[in-house]
Amino acid sequence: YLDVIKDRLYTTGRRSIPRRSAQTAMYQIAEAMVRWLAPVLSFTAEEIWEALPGERVGSVFLETWQELMRAGDPEVDWSALMPMRDAVARALEARRAAGEIGAGLEAEVTLYTDSAEAERLRELGDELRFALITSAATIAPPDTAPPDAVEDAGWLIGVKPSDAPKCIRCWHRRPDVGSGAGHAEICGRCAGNLDGPGETRRFA
Repeated sequence: YLDVIKDRLYTTGRRSIPRRSAQTAMYQIAEAMVRWLAPVLSFTAEEIWEALPGERVGSVFLETWQELMRAGDPEVDWSALMPMRDAVARALEARRAAGEIGAGLEAEVTLYTDSAEAERLRELGDELRFALITSAATIAPPDTAPPDAVEDAGWLIGVKPSDAPKCIRCWHRRPDVGSGAGHAEICGRCAGNLDGPGETRRFA
């Protein structure tokens, strides 16, 4: 979770809804976890307790379990998508070990899959690339897969190094780098986050 939301924490506006919602989730997770960890990591939990913001009693051992915020029904079946994400991570690691890419953001991923799975992935829209931590992520029919596509956990995955320029702000490789007025080295998304209304995030 922290790996995926790192982008929205670093690149969206300081007071934007995407950034604040991620911070809220992190705060709720920390408040719950520090209580769960206290019986087995007592001193560490006390240090975390002292560092957490907000008014609180003097010790985590004087508190009860955190009552978590109620969330609505998830719009995406993450339990079904996580095995796919793990498979993509392995495909990226293989290309990294071969010296073809460095970080995952230097790659573009294509998932060659049938219509039922494709429909599930399309629910993420452009945010599929954020969930996979790659610069681009697309969906294509299985019969269009190249010979070097990798099959893993039932997924057919294509990985290639991106030839798009690198945004110096978010490190994504995007074809629209330099398209924003006055921003020669950043992508259109980052330009919008700096000078415009900012982006909308729903999932990742």
